[in-house]
Amino acid sequence: MKVEGRPFSVIGMGRSGLAAARVLARLGADVLLSDRADDEALRGRAASLGPGVAVVLGREVVRPGDTVVLSPGIPPSAPAFREAYRSGGEVLGEVELFYRLWSGRIVAVTGTDGKSTVTTLVAHLLNAGGVRAHAAGNLGNALCDLLAGDDPDPSDVVVAEVSCFQLVTCSRFRPFVAVVTNLAEDHLEVHGSFDAYVRAKARVVANQAAGDWFVRNRDDPILAGWLRTGHPVAPDNGQGVLEVSRNGPVRDGAWTWDGVLHAARRARSVVVLARAGFAPVGPHNTENALLAMAAALPFGLDEEALARGLASYRGLPHRIEFVREVRGVRFYNDSKATNPHAAATALRAFDEPVVLIAGGYEKGLPLDPLLARIPGRCKAVVLCGDSAERMAREMGDLAPVDVVGDLDAAVARAFERAREAGATVVLFSPAASSYDRYHGFEERGEHFRRVVEGL
Repeated sequence: MKVEGRPFSVIGMGRSGLAAARVLARLGADVLLSDRADDEALRGRAASLGPGVAVVLGREVVRPGDTVVLSPGIPPSAPAFREAYRSGGEVLGEVELFYRLWSGRIVAVTGTDGKSTVTTLVAHLLNAGGVRAHAAGNLGNALCDLLAGDDPDPSDVVVAEVSCFQLVTCSRFRPFVAVVTNLAEDHLEVHGSFDAYVRAKARVVANQAAGDWFVRNRDDPILAGWLRTGHPVAPDNGQGVLEVSRNGPVRDGAWTWDGVLHAARRARSVVVLARAGFAPVGPHNTENALLAMAAALPFGLDEEALARGLASYRGLPHRIEFVREVRGVRFYNDSKATNPHAAATALRAFDEPVVLIAGGYEKGLPLDPLLARIPGRCKAVVLCGDSAERMAREMGDLAPVDVVGDLDAAVARAFERAREAGATVVLFSPAASSYDRYHGFEERGEHFRRVVEGL
């Protein structure tokens, strides 16, 4: 991609916008960076960019004819999104920009839940097997920041977590390996329908061809049908397919049975590791391990390298993260559970009685996956945040429900409920986004951890 001397309008001064502006300026582009906000933090960021980037704060600006790089935080309904397509010459996202500037191989991981775990685990497995890899993207460190210096070099592998918001601004993006973890209702307030959300996710395989690989989760009812000839969402482009299943053998990919993880190529299976040797808990993390194993196979990793990587992986914070035990009650931080499907998955990780803390930003998602898990599993539910009242109404008499004012009160009440009911686990798995009270799930999870540490 020719960059030097070319005009770019970069909209949004979050991590991805700043990273895109920096790399474009370093490569000699004429860069205009803008953001609709104007505060001290943004002015500080602007000052750090140097003279190669012109900055406008307080409004989003598209210079006519510019190549426009859009922040993933700008939804298709936003005026800036429409203006980019009306006045700009070409519209890209940071993922697409990185793809055009990077000459090495990319593993792209998307889906509803498990993206960050699978992304970091794939990178961990590759590094354990002697293939230098870097995890980046939607999990917090922008892809374009990898281009800021000498590291990585084109022989390295970039493992990119990509969200649906990033994929809608991709046009040529073609990962060597594409992984879709699972699909459930999420972000309907942006996409408008589940079908539109699925189509956004399907962009991850849209440009794949012979020589590329798609890791298909055979246990997911939607993904099981992808890449069939004539499929309207994800057509067969000739890429190879690696399947994963928790329910028995696959011909090519990874599978588990009777507590043992296996890898398979051309119908030949080998034992990799006993499930007990992989630290993250729950059936969903078994699935994450299988997805990551399958994604590593095209790079030539054998069972010894896979076993070494799986055994040494310790998981990510805010994903069913054990915090501490207080008087026989274990507290787990699952702040990353930003939708009902994720919270239902977290509940499945425990066989013992649970007191659930949930609630947060109201996205209007159906609660059915979570409601189906509460009977017989939850001794009580404590709710807080903007979605608490609606959740309480829909939960009805599935379990005793308390609605409280904030997370501090929720932790205190959940601890009381656990001790009264003989529950041994308090699980903070909100089933909602964090933006009613926090800047992100990380801040919310850190708050929960502090409150628990103070008990």
